[in-house]
Amino acid sequence: MKTLYTVAFVLFITASLSFTSKTTVKENTLTATFKGLNNDDYFKFEDDDKKVILFYDVNEEIEISLYDDDLIGKKFSITYVEKEIEVFDEDGEETGEKKKVNSITALSYAK
Repeated sequence: MKTLYTVAFVLFITASLSFTSKTTVKENTLTATFKGLNNDDYFKFEDDDKKVILFYDVNEEIEISLYDDDLIGKKFSITYVEKEIEVFDEDGEETGEKKKVNSITALSYAK
């Protein structure tokens, strides 16, 4: 009987923790023209108001390769999230700092 109570207690705690650890990620969308890679290898886009938006990376499931120079000047519909990454020094060592970057989660040609 004691084992039954222990198992029930563990399941209750596990279920409680799974509901409290949800993270809300805000997805943003925009339409912008691809301008290529900048000096730091970020993907550079420019919207209709000439505002430059940089993206750190692209979801690996996206089939469009932004490394293709033929895509420069093309307009895209972009869905992205903001995330934190570790900052490394010139020797490849972690600095302990974090940096917020934009990450593309969905990409398609704009109509």
